[in-house]
Amino acid sequence: MFTSLYQIAKNTFRESLREPIFLLILLSALVLIGLYPILTLFVFFAQEKLVVDSSIATMMVFGWGLAIMIASNSLSREIDNGMALLLLSKPVQRPVFIIAKILGVMAALTVFCLITGTATLLALRAATDQFWIDNFMFYGYFVVLLLAMAAAGGYNYVTRSSFCSAAVFSLLAALPLFAVVGHFKPSDGSHVGLAFRVVPALLLVLFSSWSMGTLATALSTRFRLVPNLLLCGAIFLLGLMSDYLIGRNTKEPWQRTPPPGKEPLWVAQYEFTPQERADIEAWNTPVLAESMGDFIVWTDNAATSVSLPGLGNDPQGAWRDDQGWKQDVTQLKGRAQRMAVYSVKDGSWQYHSLGDYADSRQQPDQPRDALVFRRSVNQPKIPSGGTFQSPVPAHGNWVANAFYAAIPNWQLFWMADALSSQDFDSSVNNREASVPPVYMGYSIAYVLAMNVMLTLLAILLFWGREAGRQMV
Repeated sequence: MFTSLYQIAKNTFRESLREPIFLLILLSALVLIGLYPILTLFVFFAQEKLVVDSSIATMMVFGWGLAIMIASNSLSREIDNGMALLLLSKPVQRPVFIIAKILGVMAALTVFCLITGTATLLALRAATDQFWIDNFMFYGYFVVLLLAMAAAGGYNYVTRSSFCSAAVFSLLAALPLFAVVGHFKPSDGSHVGLAFRVVPALLLVLFSSWSMGTLATALSTRFRLVPNLLLCGAIFLLGLMSDYLIGRNTKEPWQRTPPPGKEPLWVAQYEFTPQERADIEAWNTPVLAESMGDFIVWTDNAATSVSLPGLGNDPQGAWRDDQGWKQDVTQLKGRAQRMAVYSVKDGSWQYHSLGDYADSRQQPDQPRDALVFRRSVNQPKIPSGGTFQSPVPAHGNWVANAFYAAIPNWQLFWMADALSSQDFDSSVNNREASVPPVYMGYSIAYVLAMNVMLTLLAILLFWGREAGRQMV
């Protein structure tokens, strides 16, 4: 079984690289990425931001299109010309066949993302300033592309092998070598290096390409290229809008006190006016708890004195857990009743009543605020619902959760905005990876679960499929 799996996956990988459409899409993406440094000049300190946005968008869109093309050519064509029937007549089970096809397509997409990801690093290296570019990196990039094509042409002439696959492997070898040169080449006498902090974002693009390739392979068991392209395009658009169309109605429970767990703690707040008695109109955008002030402590004892001492300009070093107040909310024995936020600028504390203690201190004619908490790896949506008497957001419904989980959410793989939110310059420190490791772990788990489900769907669709009907 494993031998058949390996051989079919290897042949699928090789045939995908030999397709002219693979090389055409790859070269188109490389040329666009290489031109972005010069196309984004004179944009008032936004050159590198635009290069990152444009390059990652090019990788993602071209990668998705390539995934649909090679998946359709690899499977639906073999079903029509009888090659699938020939393989299945051997001791090859249908699940093994379809899994091998998916692995072969994913391997081809990995090569595409490696090459275009390296090109993205080179383009960002060339975009050194808003008024000029590194000419050596810019022109050298296109010289490397021409040399790789020339080497592939010579190899094709001598060995009569596939020019397309030879060109792909030439690019796979040449661009990383040029990237090494670009990393150590000084600029204006200082070392700039490659922007390795965008590598996690490039990995997320690879994950999205794998998911689209698996989806396209599953649909190609029943549809040819054009219907497959339309269906994948519709699912792609629906996935991009799933947060707006479905996500806002999903069940995302909030609590009035911090729930247990180790995930990041998010806080949403609503401030009441003394005369307000109606439903809550809109909660504030959820923020991380630690961003509410310079230092935060918690207590589960409603009788504890609220007069905490000042902590100067170094609250982290000056604080000592005392009188029932804890810096780590998970160390409390019971539910948190109050939260104290310290401001270094003012040298003062601000206290928030939580849960039942907030209800007991409710004064009809006094302004007050309501806080709700949720633990989540990614930022939750803005909560909705709740009243003055019961400030707890509505939870949504499980039906929306089911649809939201079933539709691939492509927004999870787009990290260009997060990268661009930080200031770019030529220093190495600002080019460090900014995508949190916990988010990468969450993305890996998400893409694995999604690919497993799509693979099971592909096996189910292919189980009763008649292979070789068009050949007869």
